[in-house]
Amino acid sequence: MTSTPIFQASAEIISNREIGPDLYWIDLLAPDITQHASPGHFVHLIVSDASPDSHRPPWLQYTPLLRRPFSIAERDTDQGVFGLIYRVVGGGTEVLAMRRPGEHVDVLGPLGQLFKPIQAGRPVVMVAGGVGVAPFLSLVQETIRKGLVPPEEMTVLFGAATAGLLSGEEKFRDLGVSARLATDDGSRGHHGFVTSLLEEIIQQEPERCTCLYVCGPTPMMRVAQNMANNAGIPGQISLEGIMPCGVGVCMACVVPCVNPDEPEAATWYERVCYAGPVFDIREVVLI
Repeated sequence: MTSTPIFQASAEIISNREIGPDLYWIDLLAPDITQHASPGHFVHLIVSDASPDSHRPPWLQYTPLLRRPFSIAERDTDQGVFGLIYRVVGGGTEVLAMRRPGEHVDVLGPLGQLFKPIQAGRPVVMVAGGVGVAPFLSLVQETIRKGLVPPEEMTVLFGAATAGLLSGEEKFRDLGVSARLATDDGSRGHHGFVTSLLEEIIQQEPERCTCLYVCGPTPMMRVAQNMANNAGIPGQISLEGIMPCGVGVCMACVVPCVNPDEPEAATWYERVCYAGPVFDIREVVLI
């Protein structure tokens, strides 16, 4: 884990709005976390509501018990506010979608390893699937804010099941970054998987992809990883998953890893929350 200090904060919900079908953006006021966060970091939330003014039945106020991890998508250091994207897929996110502005959530962060900074003169491609777009919003905004590389050296490939789940792509365009879209149902952009757009770039515009960043569903990441490794393109993968503790104690989020320079070496296991969620694209074994 990085040397970044970790804070536990009672963060005020500034907004919690639906931006697509069961897709939400939540803004949280937590100045210390906001100030120290960097692209690749995630936060760990207690989404349940046991406050004195909770509108939930008493027997549900502490459900779910475990924290939920979310990648930081955006931060405003002047206001001390950071934003998260999440989709309602289970009990935890369903509870989070019910939380209201003015309420507070317990937040631990920033946590995890960071993306390597984008280097000038080395155009990069970011492949995002669904809410996997979140860390790339942060990466692009921080890169441009620091003046590290011009927007035209970054390309975002953003895929989702349907057009309503592509919310956030306008932020890339506002920053001058090329955003190419794909939907499974063909309702917007390329009709098919976002990895088809990556294959097209590797074959037809290899100069645009000297480094690759990937985040999203495991099947999509596995395909992108194979493409990168076959083409010899370096990069990083940001993993999503269940992280009960978030600080490397419970061992519930381990993933197999290999040494790409020693293919005969034994496989070992790393904790996603501690050694990741960002890994070398050649190192992690996606299963």
